[in-house]
Amino acid sequence: MEAAGDTGSQNTQGPISDPLATITGAIGEDPTLAELIAFRDSSPDLKRFAIEAKRCEDEAERLWFRLSEGNHVKMARISLKIVALSCTAMVAIWPVDTVEDADAKKALAKATASQGDSTDYGQAPSLDAEMAERIRLHRAAFAVGELVVPPGPAAPAGADRGLATWPLSRFDLVDTVPLEGGDASIAGQQLMRWSAFVDDYPTLSDLVDRFARMMATADRLMVLADTTSEDPRPLRRAAEGARILAYLAAARAAIWPAMLHSTDAQAKHRLAALVNERACRGDALHQQAAIRHLVGEADWIAKAFRLGATLELKPMWLPVV
Repeated sequence: MEAAGDTGSQNTQGPISDPLATITGAIGEDPTLAELIAFRDSSPDLKRFAIEAKRCEDEAERLWFRLSEGNHVKMARISLKIVALSCTAMVAIWPVDTVEDADAKKALAKATASQGDSTDYGQAPSLDAEMAERIRLHRAAFAVGELVVPPGPAAPAGADRGLATWPLSRFDLVDTVPLEGGDASIAGQQLMRWSAFVDDYPTLSDLVDRFARMMATADRLMVLADTTSEDPRPLRRAAEGARILAYLAAARAAIWPAMLHSTDAQAKHRLAALVNERACRGDALHQQAAIRHLVGEADWIAKAFRLGATLELKPMWLPVV
């Protein structure tokens, strides 16, 4: 599958592209069984997406101190946050097929955990209902599942050297991405590229339609798999591919901001209703949790985009996860 490791921001010359659009762009609106199976059998580099998620989020935070320089800096920061959350969506939604996938999920979960996810030992724990829900959805979105993940690297022995760089795990984002804080590393032409990204706005109603259509495809393929007299495994594999495509479309619709009272805002409300309808279905819980988690995180993008004029979506989720 092409673009399996392309997060959309690796080309330093051309325009920034939407990571989720890049990974799903080869699949049309009426895919064949073979296309769905090929998509499911592709091996996206989730570690690369995890790296880009943290890199873009860290860079967006560094740009915070330059917001006084003008609107293009603000738009670049929003673009970085959209790409970061899009890469996060890819890591959360894709099923765990390998130990490397599990490592990517665990590393990004650690890097994006809410402050309330751990409490200082010397401090009394304090948690309100809203933060508890955020923690629950975050943990569920990055759940590795039943795959048995082997332990991390061995502790250094008495004669070992290189202790300052001794690996803490098989995949550690702190070792891979420059440390948080400091001065922003993008400027000039690169800054303008990022600022322009936010202008390439998707039609959210089309994404919600795609979510519904791919879900209907997945559901029907699963029924056919249960009733066929032939080998049902290709049908089930294709259904998994359709379901992943559906949730990636839902992720894009959840992440991009919508102006109040617009058709995009209506699409977001419809998306929340459709996701709630999936609560009684057999979809993977981490995928359902991922959309709920992304909706909450995307509110921060909406506030930064047009404070008071953008929709902050706060659905009443059915608590299946």
